[in-house]
Amino acid sequence: MTRKAAIMAALALLMGIGLTQVSPFRARLEAALHAGGHEFAQVMLSQDKGQALCSQYRDKLPADLIPGFLAEQKALIKYPANGKLMGDWKNGEKVFTDPKRGNCYACHAGVASEVAHGTMGPSLTNYGQRGTSEAVVRYTYEKIYNAWAFVPCSLMYRGGVHGLFTPEETADLVAFLLDPESPINRR
Repeated sequence: MTRKAAIMAALALLMGIGLTQVSPFRARLEAALHAGGHEFAQVMLSQDKGQALCSQYRDKLPADLIPGFLAEQKALIKYPANGKLMGDWKNGEKVFTDPKRGNCYACHAGVASEVAHGTMGPSLTNYGQRGTSEAVVRYTYEKIYNAWAFVPCSLMYRGGVHGLFTPEETADLVAFLLDPESPINRR
């Protein structure tokens, strides 16, 4: 074996070893996901057809794929057995603030007195000013259950689709956002 061939073989071996090692970032990511529990980690680490498309196109779907994508995402939305899309705001507050379920404060401002919140998503403070018409309630419900039914590859996760909250709990989140008595709407 020539010296050049030996060097190339050694480099190939090192690259192979390097590529099979878990990166420090990947290790921290997996640890954070597993901290939320096994089911949470499974949801966050798996890819369904929609996620695979978002990954393939780096969150910028070609225009011709968008109508089908939106229709497929809309079809994933499940509704409460009782048909009510607005539930109990007190239960909604529990899901909203639970870091293993809604974790909404990670991205959104909510109750005005809460100082620890993210800014990735829009502020939801006084969200109830939109009213409680059937259209507002339905949009809010569907957006919470599966944001991708409106914005392909949105950063907002699909909590209902992934089972982080039930259709009934989604209705509770809707009530937390829209009910005038909810702390999100009190000044």
